[in-house]
Amino acid sequence: MKIPKNDKYKTAAIYASLALCSAVLLYLTLTNIGVISGAVGAALSVLSPIVYGFIFAYILSPLMNLYERTLFRFKKREKLGKKLRRPLALMLTVTSVIFLITLFFIIVLPQIAASYEDLESQIGYYVTAAQNFADSLVRDFPIFNGKYESLAELIDVNDLTSDVKRLISSSYTILESTANYILSYAGDIVVELKNVVMGLIISVYFLYSKERLCGGIKKMLRSIFSEERYTNILRLGDYTDKTFGGFLTGKIIDSAIIGVLTFIVLSVFSFPFTPLISVIIGVTNIIPFFGPFIGAIPSAFIIFIASPEKTIWFLIIILVIQQLDGNVIGPKIIGNTTGMSSLAVLISITVAGGLFGIPGMIFGVPAGAVICAVVKALIERRLKKQNAPIDIEYFLSDANSGKAESVSPSDRSEAIAKNNGERVETDEKNTEK
Repeated sequence: MKIPKNDKYKTAAIYASLALCSAVLLYLTLTNIGVISGAVGAALSVLSPIVYGFIFAYILSPLMNLYERTLFRFKKREKLGKKLRRPLALMLTVTSVIFLITLFFIIVLPQIAASYEDLESQIGYYVTAAQNFADSLVRDFPIFNGKYESLAELIDVNDLTSDVKRLISSSYTILESTANYILSYAGDIVVELKNVVMGLIISVYFLYSKERLCGGIKKMLRSIFSEERYTNILRLGDYTDKTFGGFLTGKIIDSAIIGVLTFIVLSVFSFPFTPLISVIIGVTNIIPFFGPFIGAIPSAFIIFIASPEKTIWFLIIILVIQQLDGNVIGPKIIGNTTGMSSLAVLISITVAGGLFGIPGMIFGVPAGAVICAVVKALIERRLKKQNAPIDIEYFLSDANSGKAESVSPSDRSEAIAKNNGERVETDEKNTEK
């Protein structure tokens, strides 16, 4: 018996086959998640130098472009200048990075090490001073009415003593397990350092031939996708590059400014361990939203141990600096490169940080911005196909409530056309500006 051809049956069969294949693939993935994770981990360890090289090249590319635009323009002898522009700019970029790293190791790192050694050598004195400060607070606190002479009396002394004894007795086991942990991962640390060095070398090749690499990738994409999809992919890539590049570059500059500003303010008011705390505040400031808290908590603890009476003043200074950063410095340098709301930023950091740790907290915001842009573009595309409004203000009104049923189709179409027309006019004005 011959089955007649039918496009509907053919389409249904194709979708059914795709759904079945997807279900089987999902089942195999879930049942072999350990094997897949191991394979992905092995692949990433092999590709680590290339990944590091790409990251370093991406971060250093704006600096090299700046040198090419300003220092190596070569208006005369343009042909020779084009050949020399890239090598000279690349050489100056590498020299600048080496200079900054050397400056860090010569000037900043010794001060950090000296602060840490001072903290370690004077820890007994600092703890005693902090304890005396806490005892005075307990004695003078009005609610206690002089009932307790020290913090130890407020806390159960017997329980506190037994906890200390237990900690001392188990300290040898803790030290032994820590040493074994460090030794077991010493090889991994050496391998990771080797990958970083290899990444720095690879980044030079990426920077030197970045245009040809981008051209090769575009050529490959055009051979795979149609012209429309190829154009959309390029637009998405351009938006991703602007989002990631603007955010990371601006955040690094912003964090450096905050670190230097913290160092200056703390030095003026003679705070202890100023170099160490300034580096902690500057580095953690790279992490959006949670960074100031991550840096301020251990720094406040260090200040409290060394000089308890300055702890509150330190927290006030950090609060003022962060307000200055959030309202003046950050917007001037970074701007609204992500275009995300505060809630979207918080969700992106939380999810990415939970999945990938500290790197996820740093890269979660620009990645979330790209995902939001893609989802927004897909939603607006479907709305346009349905001849529906795309501005969110329309959906904030009562137009989609039960009252909208009384509106005639012609009036509704006019409202939608007017809504979308106003959006087009606004976009054109913004483009002209």
